[in-house]
Amino acid sequence: MTADAKHFRLRTLNRHLGTEFARDQVSRALFEVVVDGLHLSPCRLPDGDRDWLRGALAMPIHDATNVALDVLAWRIERILDGAPQPLRERLDRHAAAEPSWG
Repeated sequence: MTADAKHFRLRTLNRHLGTEFARDQVSRALFEVVVDGLHLSPCRLPDGDRDWLRGALAMPIHDATNVALDVLAWRIERILDGAPQPLRERLDRHAAAEPSWG
């Protein structure tokens, strides 16, 4: 496999996994994990406290979301390295054919 093919594949994965929708979904899930981990159900957490907690966790969740999606793209790319050659070649052709905006 060429370095260009790996680059195109990883770039494509990052672009598809890094959409605003994906980031929002991961961020929401991480917030709920934190709230659950603190044993705070929505019924036990008043709106004001929930708003404060959301604000206090905004940057850590933002950072964790970025790391999670980057690692996910990297791990998927590594998995695809071991894919059967016809599948890997088809995925690489598809990634190389996408417009390059970044």
